Amino acid sequence: MEVKIKTLTPIWTGDVDRKCSKIRETGIIGSLRWWYEALVRGLGGYACDPTSDDIRYKRCELDQKKFLRAIKEGKSIQEALDEQICPACQLFGCTGWSRRFRLEVSGIHENDIEKGKGSTAGLKPNKAIYFKFIFLSDLSSEQKWLFKKTLWVIESYGAIGGRTTWKPDGEWGTDYGLIKVENYGELKQWDASSNKTEVKSWLEENRRKLRKRNDPNWFNFKFYWIVKDECLNRDQMNRIVKRNPSNPKRYLIDATDFDRWLGGRIGESKKIFSFRNPKRVFGYVRSSEELEEIKKRIENELGAPLNFRTGEEILEELE
Repeated sequence: MEVKIKTLTPIWTGDVDRKCSKIRETGIIGSLRWWYEALVRGLGGYACDPTSDDIRYKRCELDQKKFLRAIKEGKSIQEALDEQICPACQLFGCTGWSRRFRLEVSGIHENDIEKGKGSTAGLKPNKAIYFKFIFLSDLSSEQKWLFKKTLWVIESYGAIGGRTTWKPDGEWGTDYGLIKVENYGELKQWDASSNKTEVKSWLEENRRKLRKRNDPNWFNFKFYWIVKDECLNRDQMNRIVKRNPSNPKRYLIDATDFDRWLGGRIGESKKIFSFRNPKRVFGYVRSSEELEEIKKRIENELGAPLNFRTGEEILEELE
């Protein structure tokens, strides 16, 4: 299934040297999984973080003997998977279970990519490219619905690729990862394959069988937020997360655990993403109380009222 994409900003996927020499499918797939996980959690399901080493939130692993025994007992493949691994791993793979699709990116010419590390590196904006999804096994109706909604959420409210912003000291830098889906192709039909009620029922049943809970620090789309037609500069974001204005690498003395989580640390991104063209600011927090707090802080910087929308409001509108 082929999907036509237009790049609104550069797209960046790096190599081991943190250089962008081409668009790597693994970087796109990683973004797809991140947003897919967030949707699963936002709709009441469990999705593991395959990068987590926290023993309290062990990543999924499929026990082949247990899986084959369940099949011999008359259970379907879907039922056998639901007993062991989360919905994200069922689609994107984990130890013992392969990813159920391949992605091929096409339509990119040699001069479409600015190669290197710096603020201009990446696939240039206003380029038409194609994501070709080759599904290696049938998906359930609920998985089809979730996959299509994930692409829609990225287009409407998110970004894609290994870098979303590059804002060096004293400069705006470069916005990365914003796209527009110009043609969903056959994938458009997947909206009608299921509905939110059926998907939530499957996700809740899977979570019950796994007996697992999400780490509250993981991205849950229920606690996502966005302000369109506005942007924040580097200084404004640093004030919001209470970094020291004289030394932005350090936090103010009164910075709380929330401030430090929100602002990240070396090697870990802020939980706020700001884009200048098209203007939008989005991010995520961990609770309803933190949603109120981040809204208040952004209003202090940009003024009220704001067109502030939450992930829960967006999820309510899904059919």
